[in-house]
Amino acid sequence: MTVRKIVAALVILALATGVAVLGYLHLGDRKLDDLRATALASATQFTEELATYDFDDSGANLDRVTAVSTDEFAQTYRDVSGKLQGLLTSGQGSSTGHVVTAGIVEMDDRNALVAVFLDQEVRNLSVPDGRTDSSRMVIGLERVGDRWLLASAEPR
Repeated sequence: MTVRKIVAALVILALATGVAVLGYLHLGDRKLDDLRATALASATQFTEELATYDFDDSGANLDRVTAVSTDEFAQTYRDVSGKLQGLLTSGQGSSTGHVVTAGIVEMDDRNALVAVFLDQEVRNLSVPDGRTDSSRMVIGLERVGDRWLLASAEPR
């Protein structure tokens, strides 16, 4: 084999290796982009479910939230909801939540923290015509199988 053929073979090998590495990196970026998109969509959905309730059917809110939660967060949410049930009913409270914007704070392939800006249209006996409350939350997500679950929700 001549020196030219050896050099040509090495160049082809280097190019093939470079293309393979770039392809692998591109696939990894696409996977991370997909995880970011689904984390944002999930955090938006979960926040709106947390912020939307009606005293006439508070069990529906509890069911919606716990269905998309980790076991630990679902139990915490059940405990808190049980304590607030009487207040919600006696005050005839209702709310509709709408996420204004959300962004990833930090994320890996198993966990994500998402900052969420939320508007809630709140009505109760004290405010029968309603008012809009704006707030911020940090939503913790945990990846289980092929979906994100609600793991924490902290007002900020």
